[in-house]
Amino acid sequence: MEIKRREKTITSVFLKYVVFYTAGALFWLTVIFMIYYILDVTGEVLPANHMEAQLNESAEEIRAASQVTAELLPEDCAYGVYEYDGTLLYGTFSKEESTQAWEQYQKNNIYARQKGYYRFFLRRNGEICIVKYEISTRFRNGVLKRYLPSPDILLVLSFIVLFLIHTAIVSRYFGIYMRKRLRVLNEVTAKIRNQDLEFEQEHSDLKEVEEVLDSLNRMKEALKASLYRQWNLEKSKEEQIAALAHDIKTPLTVIRGNAELLAEEELAEKEREYDLDILQSVGMIEEYLTILNELLAEENDHVKKGGDYVEKSELSCEELADCFVEQARLLTSAEGYLVVFHRKDLQGKILCNKNQLMRAFHNILGNAMDYSPSDGKIQISLEMSTDKENEYLAVSIVDEGPGFSGQDLKHAKERFYQGDHSRSSRKHYGIGLHTAEKFAAAQGGYLVIENARAKGAKVTMGIRISNRGLP
Repeated sequence: MEIKRREKTITSVFLKYVVFYTAGALFWLTVIFMIYYILDVTGEVLPANHMEAQLNESAEEIRAASQVTAELLPEDCAYGVYEYDGTLLYGTFSKEESTQAWEQYQKNNIYARQKGYYRFFLRRNGEICIVKYEISTRFRNGVLKRYLPSPDILLVLSFIVLFLIHTAIVSRYFGIYMRKRLRVLNEVTAKIRNQDLEFEQEHSDLKEVEEVLDSLNRMKEALKASLYRQWNLEKSKEEQIAALAHDIKTPLTVIRGNAELLAEEELAEKEREYDLDILQSVGMIEEYLTILNELLAEENDHVKKGGDYVEKSELSCEELADCFVEQARLLTSAEGYLVVFHRKDLQGKILCNKNQLMRAFHNILGNAMDYSPSDGKIQISLEMSTDKENEYLAVSIVDEGPGFSGQDLKHAKERFYQGDHSRSSRKHYGIGLHTAEKFAAAQGGYLVIENARAKGAKVTMGIRISNRGLP
């Protein structure tokens, strides 16, 4: 029996964190006020009117004392004692402040121009004592008073700091919670994007995320079904084309055989010309079938994801180079091309599909033969090559033909690209270099096309070496 999952909504989760956030803020506010209350009860924080209260208690002493001293006044108060005409006798006022205090006394204004208040005492000896004080809370402890702001300001600052810290903590936990719930969406979409569709449906305890996951799962199933239909359709087409290509070979063989038998008979000039046309047309059809099989083979390799299912074997660089040299001799000897080999010391082993590499080499050499003049030569170099991370067996083929045009250098490796008329012919259909690059890449290698320094085109195929040890 399927257990029903308890799903939460994003709204309920958000409200939960809002309640937690508000409760936390109130908690810290309560803590701060409790600390302030304890300090106030224990007398560590003096009330805002403590200076005014002390002045009231010391008023008679200030009036009756022979001389006003700091001991008679609250701590941190400033004062000045004046004669009746305003002459300052003594005190802690500065010159400017003493003038301002006397002016305020004459106006009977208790408010100081700067921060604070004035208190006026008419002494028994006729002198006037003016005391400047403040109404604000203070710490009783001298160290705290010196290095900390007033308790009121400290209360506000403490709450702001704790509030910001609390906000950061709650936001972080909310972000972590949501990221964990949304990570599954990123994982599922990444799998669908990479067409990795063989995975079980994921679930989430968030209702909205679960709905998105359901939609993605339906999308996955629809995409899988679509890909299977497409794959089956393509496979069916390939099989039909391959079967048709195979069936065409039978009547072609009959036509070629009969045409060759006729060529051995005594024929009139017109009839011999017709027979030659038949043989040429049969040759062209056979060439088209070869190209068709090449395309089908390339598509099959593409379906197999770059050779993941293609059987590979390990060959030494020397063994593979011997195969290239032997194939080059076989291909060029029939046409009478002069081939020059440049072979250096080769070391290491290569894990590869030999058939694909030989087909790639055949395509590159075939292009060089088609574009080389009859009296020209083809140079084949086999050497080691390295980059920052890997080592390669580099096979370079240079012809003495017209070389690549600027357009060729950009597009020669594209499928069905035939180049300009100066370097293309009816023998080429734009798949040779494209196929060669695909096969080289399937072995972890590369294909580079360029023009030779002196004359002609140069094509280099690099095949990655998997084992650097001696062959």
